[in-house]
Amino acid sequence: MKLNNRRTVFVGLAFLSISAFWQMYDNVVPLILGETFHLDESLTGMVMAADNILALFLLPFFGALSDRTRTPLGRRTPFILAGTGAVLLMNLLPLLDNSYAAAPSTGKLIAFVLVLGALLITMGTYRSPAVALMPDVTAKPLRSKANAIINLMGAVGGMLYLALAALLYPTAKTAGLSHVDYRPLFLLVSAIMVVAVAVLFLTIREPRLAAENQELEQAGTTARGARCCPGQSSGPLAFSWPPSPCGSPATTPSPPGLPATSAPSWARGWAGPPPACW
Repeated sequence: MKLNNRRTVFVGLAFLSISAFWQMYDNVVPLILGETFHLDESLTGMVMAADNILALFLLPFFGALSDRTRTPLGRRTPFILAGTGAVLLMNLLPLLDNSYAAAPSTGKLIAFVLVLGALLITMGTYRSPAVALMPDVTAKPLRSKANAIINLMGAVGGMLYLALAALLYPTAKTAGLSHVDYRPLFLLVSAIMVVAVAVLFLTIREPRLAAENQELEQAGTTARGARCCPGQSSGPLAFSWPPSPCGSPATTPSPPGLPATSAPSWARGWAGPPPACW
């Protein structure tokens, strides 16, 4: 059994898009709240903590909902596609930011907070399904290695954002400015998210891969059971210690030179050979 690295990289594109978004959100939104809307650190901290509070409810809810979902696209893919709607809301933020900087008003501040809340809710719809996609299409023995690749893809998403921010907004360019226009950065991160999810959708056929993985795991369970339980005694007096992992009793071997018995071997002072599948 060998991990399909190429397929795992494609699955990890969902996590790449999520990481790129959150890296930008955590770095840019506090600057907008503080420098454009002039919120103090306490209010900025409360707004920035909202995503963690929402995550307590949204991530378990949409994770469980995707578990019960059955569609031609699979269980997780519909949520990942729907979550890309966050891209549209995301690009409203710099527009409201620029508008408030040009002509401040309470209504624009309220609109910004409302759009920000809707954005956080939309992003929360597909974070859990995106993370759950890898185990659905990857066999259990390979999931640790696959998880490392998924985390690597998340790191790539964060690095892409950092590279864009460094190129678009070097300190020499932004120093002394009364207002910074973040529209180019938001547009490029949006493009990264859309391209990543589009490639995932075109390359990962979730229903087929999930069915193949389920069949593979069932075949592996059957094979392990066949190796584990050959030739067990199942008579009414059969007794085994330790208990057989296969669910039926097996007679414990007797020490050399003594008659066979169904009594436990430890009662006769001899442990006997260990069970083959214990």
